[in-house]
Amino acid sequence: MIGLAAALLAAAGLRYEVAASAGARELSIEARIPAFPDRDGELSVDDGAEPFVRDVMLLSPEGAVRLERRGDSWFAPGCATHGCRIRYRFALREAATASRDEDLAVLYGEIVESPPGAWLLRPLRVPAGATAELIVSTPEGLRFVAGLPEGPVSASGLGDLPYAAFGDLRVEKLRLEGGSPTVAIAKARRRQSEEELLGWIRSSTALIAHYFGRFPADGALLLVLPAPGDQIHGRCRGTGGASILFFLGTDLDAAEARRSWELVHELVHLGFPSLPRRHLWAEEGLATYVEPIARARVGELSAEKVWGDLVRGLPQGLPGQGDEGLDRTHTWGRTYWGGALFWLLADVEIRERTGNRFGLEHALRAVVAQGGSIAERWPLQRAFEVGDRAVGTRVLEELYAKMGSAPVEVDLDALFRRLGVALRGGVVELDDRAPLAPIRRAITERR
Repeated sequence: MIGLAAALLAAAGLRYEVAASAGARELSIEARIPAFPDRDGELSVDDGAEPFVRDVMLLSPEGAVRLERRGDSWFAPGCATHGCRIRYRFALREAATASRDEDLAVLYGEIVESPPGAWLLRPLRVPAGATAELIVSTPEGLRFVAGLPEGPVSASGLGDLPYAAFGDLRVEKLRLEGGSPTVAIAKARRRQSEEELLGWIRSSTALIAHYFGRFPADGALLLVLPAPGDQIHGRCRGTGGASILFFLGTDLDAAEARRSWELVHELVHLGFPSLPRRHLWAEEGLATYVEPIARARVGELSAEKVWGDLVRGLPQGLPGQGDEGLDRTHTWGRTYWGGALFWLLADVEIRERTGNRFGLEHALRAVVAQGGSIAERWPLQRAFEVGDRAVGTRVLEELYAKMGSAPVEVDLDALFRRLGVALRGGVVELDDRAPLAPIRRAITERR
């Protein structure tokens, strides 16, 4: 019995038919490639995946001709001028065994994780607007999942497609306002039952949809993989789709998992565009700041817990000696806590200027409403312009102009006094008589 997954419709463009063997040891791929602007007809895969591409054949009515590899590419000049069909094999299990790179292929037990860009042989240059279609078939007992939305995928972005995996997986499609993420859980001996895991994941995705006004990335994949002991960590990959690799320790019980912050942190990443590397602080800082607030709003965390963690954590994000601003200083503290400080200042300032009618979530909802999820690559300036327009201010643009390329001293003690937050003897006290107490309550109050 053949299973079918990840059909990306395209009116015209590249088309890949992929057949996985038992255990995903090998992929047999036939590709239809239209004419493209490269007189040499150069075809390649993601860097590092070339050794695992085998037996590339150019197909024609007259028969099949082998294409030899030269360097990191295969050359078929006729493809460039007239289009062509090719057939080849990809040694997926061999690649996963040899690699520890999640952007190429990795073996987790019997699960093979590999983004499609690793095994899709493609032109290095394609016409503007060209699309791609991917059809994957698997033998019985083997599932294929990928963080790909329905509809066409840009052919120019095939090297940036999200995580995908083959294996014995439990696959569930969640139904949320604005999107339907896929949850794929690797079979493993763990303290949590699959139903407990799914319950936690459902509540976490729902609170993300609550904060952003909708689930931000339709078609997103959450791939849950086993990890030793009580480890828990994740990693996102976007552009062309949205995906999260989430590693969950098999010794963690369900209650411990629900108390952790990592899953919601990774889910927040889905709600902001992919940015150039120098703006990593904006992505990681946003996840650091929004995660506890989104959880507080559904009653998972107390306001005291949220504000106490900010009082303790934000000093790590202040500029130190030699700092050159958020875009140019890439330490851990400035990336995570410096970024979180930027978003806290923005949230407070938006609320001050709008009489507490709008907050940061309204700016972020506007970004998501215009398609600004992790599946899309935007300039940071565009995200700020969209967000500022939604709340009727220029807070984000002005704050970035100050903090992006120069260190800015922030008096955190004064800010927390105005918000009515104090830490005395390790205990958080909230003062509702403080000038900005209504803003503090609006940020974390349960809704």
